[in-house]
Amino acid sequence: MDFYLILFFLFSGIFLGWKINKDNYFLKLSDKITKLGLVILLAAMGADLGSNEEIFRQLGQIGLQALLFAIFTIIFSVLLLYFFAKLILVKGLTSGTKKQVDNPEGGGNITFLIFFSVIMGIIIGRFWLQAEFHSILAPLINYSLALLLFGVGVDIGASREILADLKVLGWKILAIPFLIAVGTLIGSVLIGFLLGFAVGESAAVGSGFGWYSLSGVLISNLHGPELGSLAFLTNVFRELLTVILIPVIAKYMGGLAAIAPGGATTMDVTLPLIKEAGGEAVVIPAFISGAVLSTLVPILVPFFLNL
Repeated sequence: MDFYLILFFLFSGIFLGWKINKDNYFLKLSDKITKLGLVILLAAMGADLGSNEEIFRQLGQIGLQALLFAIFTIIFSVLLLYFFAKLILVKGLTSGTKKQVDNPEGGGNITFLIFFSVIMGIIIGRFWLQAEFHSILAPLINYSLALLLFGVGVDIGASREILADLKVLGWKILAIPFLIAVGTLIGSVLIGFLLGFAVGESAAVGSGFGWYSLSGVLISNLHGPELGSLAFLTNVFRELLTVILIPVIAKYMGGLAAIAPGGATTMDVTLPLIKEAGGEAVVIPAFISGAVLSTLVPILVPFFLNL
């Protein structure tokens, strides 16, 4: 989705949420609509991945390498952000959300819902989706994402305490994408070294930050199709693992740490997931982080390939 459309839907929701009363029935209704939209979005994303023949062709050749790259980038970015959150001690961002603490089953339910939606989507896309219906997946993803971003914005606008959390973070909010980028690069270079890749190649693969379409094309054009395919599949796996892991990380390591796995995707696709699992307080930091990391992708990928 276009960046300006993302801003429009998100901030339109924030404005509406700010204007209406916190006890308004619309807020309760929007939460239910958001959850329904989340299921539709995840199922459509899964179907889109499942119907992508290129992904399945590459799985046999570089699937394990790509999975390891994705796992290492997530682990190190999460750890760096987790310890940063503990250091700054921001209430509501350094621990699990209130909903998860008060109702342990809630975290498990959202995790199951996310996992089930994605897996069912992949199965449907792989085995049952007819070719003539594939063209509707992209609009379905965009429309459901627009609805979700609007709903997320409404929740943010209705939660006045978010401003207090943002004031505590201050300039440190920019440290979030920096730490995610550093953790990603450490993880990708480390696993790349173990797998026999050059430092520049490994760093370039990690510098996709989950934006698989752009990073795969850039690396294919600037280096070669083999490394480009690895980058593409690595960042596909990163997005897929992010969808599954966000609720778990938010529950056990805090809402702020849950921003880390998504990388560039926290600006759009994974933003509603972060809100559901980590609470409204982490939505603005997640959005800013995703925007910064998305900007860095076309800068860092060529830079590391020229090392």
